[in-house]
Amino acid sequence: MNMSIINSHQIQPNLNSFIAEEVLAVAQVNVAEHEKLAQAKQFLDRHFPLDAGSHQDVISYVVYYQHLLAFFADGSHSGLRQTKQFVAFNGTKDAPSAIVLQDQGCHVELCFDRTGMIGARDLANLEDVQIEAPVELAAEPTETRNTTSRHWLSLLHAGMPSANDIQDKLFTAKDGGDYSLQRIVNL
Repeated sequence: MNMSIINSHQIQPNLNSFIAEEVLAVAQVNVAEHEKLAQAKQFLDRHFPLDAGSHQDVISYVVYYQHLLAFFADGSHSGLRQTKQFVAFNGTKDAPSAIVLQDQGCHVELCFDRTGMIGARDLANLEDVQIEAPVELAAEPTETRNTTSRHWLSLLHAGMPSANDIQDKLFTAKDGGDYSLQRIVNL
């Protein structure tokens, strides 16, 4: 009987230590995700600024006619400083599942998922920010021009395979027509 008491006392500190290590690991992952999310929103503030406010404080995005509106917790809203940067969306206008922005010929896709690993903890349910990065392919010696491949990079899920790299995606353009983005598998 004394042996089982000793064993349980020896196991308890080890179990507590293990649980503490796991809690710390989860907390570090959450901090890392929060920092990535903050950096992604800083990227949006730099390249796709709002007329007023910051993407950091947005609780939802809505497509209103041909404009993107960002709503804040106090009920106020703002559009993009350069309205032409909003080009397309997926989902419904009042709750888009994706928004496509464009600047200087490159696209950025904001993906929303309220049940996602990151989106569930974000006020606006932002799950990922995908950036289109053109990559110049070297021309063959007999060719005179280079070709450009469209490679997609994730700001929030780096190192993870992305469905965006596998297939072309069709969106609704802000004028209601079709808007297609070519997706090419990572080379």
